Amino acid sequence: MKKFFYVTALSVMALANSSQSIANDKIVGGILVDPAATNTKYIVSIGGGCAGSIISPKWILTAAHCKSIFSRAITGGGVDLRGAGRVKLEIKRSIIHPDNIASKFVNDFALLELKTPIDFAATGLGAITLVDPAFAAAGGIDEGVIATVLGWGATSESGSTSSLLRKVDVPVVSNKRANAAYNGAIDSTMIAAGYDEGKKDSCQGDSGGPLTVVGTDGTDILAGVVSFGQGCARAKYYGIYANVASAHAWIMKTIAE
Repeated sequence: MKKFFYVTALSVMALANSSQSIANDKIVGGILVDPAATNTKYIVSIGGGCAGSIISPKWILTAAHCKSIFSRAITGGGVDLRGAGRVKLEIKRSIIHPDNIASKFVNDFALLELKTPIDFAATGLGAITLVDPAFAAAGGIDEGVIATVLGWGATSESGSTSSLLRKVDVPVVSNKRANAAYNGAIDSTMIAAGYDEGKKDSCQGDSGGPLTVVGTDGTDILAGVVSFGQGCARAKYYGIYANVASAHAWIMKTIAE
C-alpha cells in the first residue's frame, strides 16, 4: 500500500473504490540525497512516520492525514534520522485546513506552530518558499514540469522505511489524466505527478513531505505536500499531492495571525 498511512480502511475504500489507496510514505525509484547538492534545511521528520516542511521560523506545513502522530517527536537537520545532532522541535498547536475532507484528501493540509521560533543561524535549519497562485498561473506547475519529492519513506510498496533521506524526480501530470485512474477524485486542491509506467514515486512514510519545483530564481519552492496514491509507483497511478498554490492564501493568513 501507499501514501495514506494514517487513514481508516473505510476512508481508503471510499477513494477510487480501492482498498489499496494509502497515504504516501517512502521514495520509490529514487536516490540517496547528497546534502551538499540538495537543500534539505527545511525538511523535518514527524514521529518517524510522516514529514513536513519548515515555511517560517515558527511554522511547519504537512499533511492533515498525519494528525494522529503530531504529538510525536519532530526533528530536523541532516539526512540521517539516526544521525547525531538532529534538532528537536516542539509543537504548540496544529491547525487543519478548514475545508479539509479527510475521506477524500481534499485540502490535505495542516500547519504546525512551534513553541519557540527556530534560530536558523544556530541550528542550520531553514525555510522553503511556497509556490503562489501567480507562479502557478504562469505555468510553474503545469503538466510536464519536473518536480522533486524528498522523504524517508519506503523504497517499494511492500518495503520498509529508511533512516536515510531519498529523493526522486517526477513530471507533473494534469488532473484530467490523473482522474482517468482515480475515478474523478482529483480536484483543484491536488497535484498529480509521476510516469505512465510508474516505477518512480513517493510511498508509505513520505506523507506530509515536500514536492518541489524550481522557481524563477533557480531555488527550490514548495509546490505540493505528499498526500495519497494507489499503491506505490504503479503504472498510471500517479502520486497525488496537496496543491500548495490552492491553499496559499489560507497558509499566509494563518501564519501571520
